[in-house]
Amino acid sequence: MTFSFHFLICNLVIIAVTGILFLFRRLFKRFITARSRYHIWYVFILALLLPFVPYQAFGPGHLTGILRGLLHPQAAATADPASNTVPALTADAKIGLSDFAVSMDDSAFLTLNVIFHGIWIAGCGITLLYFACNMYQIHSIRKAAYPVTAETEPELYGRYRSCMEVLKIRREVRLYASCRISSPVSYGLILPTVIIPQDMDILLPEDDLRFIFLHELLHYRHKDTVINYLSCALRIIYWFNPLVWNAFHTMQKDREIACDHSVIQTVGKESAVSYGLTLIRFAETLQRNVSLSPLSLLGGEKSIIVQRMKEIAQYRAETRARKLKGICILMLAGLLVYSASPLLTVYAFPDDTYHFSGEHVQEIDLSSYFEGKKGTFVLYDVTEDHYQIYNKELSTTRVSPDSTFKIYSGLFALEEGIISPDASGMAWDGTEYLFDSWNRDQTLRSAMQNSVNWYFQTLDRQNGYASLNRFYRQISYGNCDLTSGIGDYWSEASLKISPVEQVNLLADLLHNKWDFQEENISAVKDAMFISDTSLGTLYGKTGTGGSAIRENVNGWFVGFLEDNGHIYCFATNLHDSEDSTGSAAYEITMNILNTLL
Repeated sequence: MTFSFHFLICNLVIIAVTGILFLFRRLFKRFITARSRYHIWYVFILALLLPFVPYQAFGPGHLTGILRGLLHPQAAATADPASNTVPALTADAKIGLSDFAVSMDDSAFLTLNVIFHGIWIAGCGITLLYFACNMYQIHSIRKAAYPVTAETEPELYGRYRSCMEVLKIRREVRLYASCRISSPVSYGLILPTVIIPQDMDILLPEDDLRFIFLHELLHYRHKDTVINYLSCALRIIYWFNPLVWNAFHTMQKDREIACDHSVIQTVGKESAVSYGLTLIRFAETLQRNVSLSPLSLLGGEKSIIVQRMKEIAQYRAETRARKLKGICILMLAGLLVYSASPLLTVYAFPDDTYHFSGEHVQEIDLSSYFEGKKGTFVLYDVTEDHYQIYNKELSTTRVSPDSTFKIYSGLFALEEGIISPDASGMAWDGTEYLFDSWNRDQTLRSAMQNSVNWYFQTLDRQNGYASLNRFYRQISYGNCDLTSGIGDYWSEASLKISPVEQVNLLADLLHNKWDFQEENISAVKDAMFISDTSLGTLYGKTGTGGSAIRENVNGWFVGFLEDNGHIYCFATNLHDSEDSTGSAAYEITMNILNTLL
């Protein structure tokens, strides 16, 4: 799935998450503090950031995967120790004949992807330009403003410094006076700044000045400026989503209410009425062009001032119980985003390239064997630690493993005790499949030879998401991404691996790098056996993947040769070419091996 389409899907998830956060805010308003209500929006910001964060094992999506695995019902088919007879392959069977997996990806969407991507980028550019104009206006106001210091305005600056001391702010927060604004504002990450209307100290009583200074300095103390800049950046990215803009508007209102409560907490509840009257003086004084601005303002729209006045009138001192409830609600909201994150992160920036650092690598030209097909071949001489690679770029490109995943699916099931080397049988449930070889009882060897999907899907379901995820990460299998679902993560979906990684994993398998049970390694190796050849004993597994539009878009043959203790691991991959099948990859591989060895 392309980023543009996934980003649109992310926005649907974000809409749902935002709706739930609004519900949390409404339902729990009476039980939590004003600052806790504002902090709920931090979770909203996290949800907006997740589409641009690569999915990691320790990241938020991991918990949902575990829950999904726990909720999967046990497969109807169970391991049957009595069913251990390997169904014979038909005489005309071909390697890779029944090796097929279908994906719903459609390359026809690429044109729409380009269109959506272009519209999004253009919208971001226009919104960014609007933000830049606002920033220029703020800069010009500050440049023309009058600095308030101990030398220029000693009395006013002394009141300002006393407020900083009350709030225990040690860093210098600059103070300016400007005739171009009618409401106090604060902003600035590197150089925090407060700007007040000129002559405000003449027009307002001393208490009002104190309230204003405390309000703006509390914005600095609470690091609201950081959130303001971050919200501007996110509104640029999500310019097309009106719910995101509405949520940020509500967040700004909650920010000011939380700051109001902090002021009252500082000056005492008995001063709440006086503070409210100060707010009324600045009603309807909001400057124009501040819908995308990092400013924190004391004034605002009349409707918001009215709501803030109601909140001030209903002010209740923060208690430990309300703070604890606020923490619990915040954790619940965080868990919501944590659980939804696989839908937000998994395809945002997929890692489709393996960074190969092999030392003894020889690039060879095998184009004549591929006959115009797009593909790559990797041969790793394990004994001599030497690689021969055709088309090195493709050899490190991660694609779906398709049926080659079955090598490790069987190994993991053996390690978990779902099957055993001597009892790997599984009864067929009577479902009719396309291939006759699938419509019978299976063992690990017969299922591997006939590439029986239902056998390995059953093993995976019995293993569970959490266990599979742990195993794939233990052996470092490609991108280790199972988030597209336990039933088809391997079939042109989320799990991807490169040909170089395939051969390295086979070498690790043969050397049992992961300290698995030796009899389980042997069982998998026996299941991969193909034939004794003039080159040595051949082991391998094919894989074929397709889409709803094209039958064959991805063909694999991976395996190894043993010849008197000498081991060669190989991988051939055909991609996005005519006849990209496991059978074609097998034929190309055998022709190459007969030449090179």
